[in-house]
Amino acid sequence: MKKRLLVLLLGLAMGLAGCATQSTQVATEEKAEAGVELQEASSEVEETAYVPQKYTYEIYGETYEVTYTQPPQRAVTMSQFMTEMLLALGLENRMVGTAYMDNEILPQFKEAYESIEVLSDKYPSKEVLYSVEPDFVAGWTSAFNEKRVASAGEMMEFGIHPYLADSISGEGSMETLYEDFKTLGSIFDVEEKALDLVGEMQADIEEIHSHLEGLSEADQVRVFAYDSGDKEPFVVAGGGISGDIIRQAKGINIFDDIKKGYASVSWEEVVMRAPDVILVVDYGDTPVEKKIETLKSTPALQDLKAIQEDAFVVIGLADLSPGVRNIRAIETLASAFYPERFE
Repeated sequence: MKKRLLVLLLGLAMGLAGCATQSTQVATEEKAEAGVELQEASSEVEETAYVPQKYTYEIYGETYEVTYTQPPQRAVTMSQFMTEMLLALGLENRMVGTAYMDNEILPQFKEAYESIEVLSDKYPSKEVLYSVEPDFVAGWTSAFNEKRVASAGEMMEFGIHPYLADSISGEGSMETLYEDFKTLGSIFDVEEKALDLVGEMQADIEEIHSHLEGLSEADQVRVFAYDSGDKEPFVVAGGGISGDIIRQAKGINIFDDIKKGYASVSWEEVVMRAPDVILVVDYGDTPVEKKIETLKSTPALQDLKAIQEDAFVVIGLADLSPGVRNIRAIETLASAFYPERFE
């Protein structure tokens, strides 16, 4: 607008110099119009001014107050779920690095993902992270640890804003995920996009639930969610968003009473709780086929209904982590638990 105004004023000056008979009234009207346009532009700037965002995070027992005075421009994500959350908000042009993928990137994000530098297969070193000069870093809690990457406090000393999603806590759920998307929308100044995305996710869940209407608790399947382990199982417990995904699919997690995201239990406890279906989490270097074989060959499990009926459902770890994949996870589980309702 400044350039436009300068050209306009220059044109007025040349006109006055070249033609003394030009109407003073016309020049005054043109100047007044330019003034109105400039005032309107200033109003637009004021209306779209970034509102500072302040958040408090507790990371490893330390409380950090983080204030954003402008939208981040150089974000690094150190977990697949955060990478895909930012991509879902269309922020790939403001991402300078990613790390720590559990599964293949979602097809709809592949092109955008490939335009961003991969800093490491797992966690990058502190030096590698700092080399891309990030102003925003997000991921699992373990990323904010000097033994893994760097503490949140040290990152803040380097001008980096750490972000920790509420939905990764033991209190995580689909509701906290929606709030995380809204928070990211405010931080990155893409609120409308975030609200649209949340609305789409809520509508998708309503559609899934429409297939499950009238399903009583007595008719719900009992689910053993197996993460890993052969001497004793490491399981998806009742706390956290992974437990809520099973609930949203109308399954009863047999370890729903454990208010953590994951926990170690005994094979005897699994048998006592008599699951109908075994959910196997796919990630890492152990093929899912080997995990299933471990379960089938464990002596303590041989009399389980789920083992005898070969009732296994495979879900990627990224699908059980907070993010846009959760809708797909709920639909996959619901249709596996109750196939007759999705025919």
